[in-house]
Amino acid sequence: MPEVSIAIPFYNEEGNVENVLKDLAAEFKKAKVDYEILAVNNGSWDKTPEIIKNLSVKDKRIRKVDVKKNIGYGFGILTGLKHAKGKYIGYGWGDAQVAAEDFVRVYKTLKENGLDICKVRRMNREEGFARKVQSIIYNKMLLLLFFINLKDVNGCPKIMKREVYEALKLQSNDWFLDPELIIKAKRKRYKIAEVPIIFRKREKGKSKVNYKTAFEFLKNIIKYRLNLVR
Repeated sequence: MPEVSIAIPFYNEEGNVENVLKDLAAEFKKAKVDYEILAVNNGSWDKTPEIIKNLSVKDKRIRKVDVKKNIGYGFGILTGLKHAKGKYIGYGWGDAQVAAEDFVRVYKTLKENGLDICKVRRMNREEGFARKVQSIIYNKMLLLLFFINLKDVNGCPKIMKREVYEALKLQSNDWFLDPELIIKAKRKRYKIAEVPIIFRKREKGKSKVNYKTAFEFLKNIIKYRLNLVR
């Protein structure tokens, strides 16, 4: 049984998938951490599935998980985590914007400080001004509506104890997975910490976040808040 399981969803990330998986494997090996990576082909139609398959054949710690049709970001992660065997469970992104060593930093911070959940906080975000403003507004909304005082609710990777993950009973198949996790964790009074990182500029592939994603976030935040009131 591995110590930690990390699920990474890849949706048409043929330009990033190989480096992301190889770098992550190398960093966990260097840190002498017993790990497995659940590489989720999240309904891709490019070469992503083929690349994941080839890497999983060469490295048994990389396990391929297939989602035939892309239903959403959250669905890909939750599908991957159904196969997780680790004592600690987490997930991150497949766009290479978070350095592999930061995954290990989050994991070590979690263990060394006896936390329930640990995640990153994107400090120096190498992206456009509009995205930075959207992030500030979004996190302020979560503070006002749910009293969440974290500065970067959506920041990933997020790693947690297995029993914490199982208790949260996450259900969001879309981009609301991250706030759902934090809202539920705060209500259960779990210990959460953030590790500051540099969020790198995307070099390959295209971001899946757009105006439709922003609308989806807004809709889900309002819906979730109304359900809590009821």
